[in-house]
This record gives sequence, C-alpha cells and structure tokens, in this order.
Amino acid sequence: MRKPLLPLGLLLFPLLAACQRSPETPVPETLTAEERDRRDLLRQPNPEWKPGPEKRKLNILLLIDKTKIRKGDAFAYRLETQNAGQEPLSFKEAAPSFIKEGSLCGGSGFKVLVTAPGAKERPAACLRQTAAVAVSTAPGREPETGLDVTLQSGDYLLTRGSGPVRGFRPLLTATAFDALGTYKLKAEYAAKDGFKAVSNTVTLEVVP
Repeated sequence: MRKPLLPLGLLLFPLLAACQRSPETPVPETLTAEERDRRDLLRQPNPEWKPGPEKRKLNILLLIDKTKIRKGDAFAYRLETQNAGQEPLSFKEAAPSFIKEGSLCGGSGFKVLVTAPGAKERPAACLRQTAAVAVSTAPGREPETGLDVTLQSGDYLLTRGSGPVRGFRPLLTATAFDALGTYKLKAEYAAKDGFKAVSNTVTLEVVP
C-alpha cells in the first residue's frame, strides 16, 4: 500500500529552521595577561636546542631597519632576547613597557645605549610625551597592562612590532640623532639583583 505524502510545508520545515538559526556567538577570550603575552611575544627554540653550563644567561640580539638615515629622520629597531641559561628568567614591566611599546620611561630593566660621533656612551633618553601613552590609549585598543612573563630555558622574548617593516618598531626616545657621522647602539638588560646582559653593537650613519 502506498504511503501518504507529507505536506510540502512539513518537508521544508527542518531546512528553513536550519537556515534561520542565528550564527554561533564567538567565545570570548579568557586568557590571562601573561598567557596573551606568551602567545604574542614569546617563541620556543628549536627542539634540538640545549642550554649551556650557565645557570643564568641572556642572549640579546639588536637589529635596526636602516643602517643610514638623514639628519632628523627616524629609524626602527627589533630586539630578540633568549634565555640561554638553565634557570627560568622573569620579566616585569609597568605600562607603557619597553618590550610592548618601546618606552624607555618605565621601570624596565632594558636600556638602549647610544654613542654619538665624538661623544661618550649614554643611555637613550626617555620620551615623556604623549607618543608612548597614545599607543596604549588609542580608541579601539585595550589599555596596556605592562609585561609579566617568565622565560623558560631556550625561550625567546620579542619586542612587539609596529611599523611598515614587520617585527620592527620606532625607538621612542628624546635623544636626537642630529649630529652627522656614525652612531653606535646596543641594548642592555640589568635586573634588580645585579644580573646583566648586553647585546651586539649596531652602527647607524647620519648623513645630510
């Protein structure tokens, strides 16, 4: 005996219901500030990497996007810091931080040391202006929370990039690079307990 056909409306009802179903609401991010920093700023070493005999050791690589600029022009930098020792190393910075925003005004252990032509080595000066603050208070951005991460042995800590060259960011400093000639720059990290590490030296030529 032939089964009776269902009304067309009943056949289409499941399909229409599926089409009218509202899209799933995105799950809000529940990461802590440290977890976000680890995701965004930290990288792990190659699997075959092994630490040396030192309990505490920090390798710092300083890079700049240009080796020659005109007087008054800006340049950008990138810092790669690796925990090359056996023990974990903690990094804490108040906002605005050096790693996230390039600020030299906070309580960071990082400094950029500058040797101008014919002058002695000096720390790059803090820029106490809205330049650093504006980044963290710009519309649509969450306020900066500083930095609080722990590098396990082999981990890399990278500065947050900001600019046309990927991974690089402008150096926020009141130090003027207006003397013609060759500058030498290097980065230094000094912890409160006396532990220190110094990066490689890079050169920057200022021309007319």
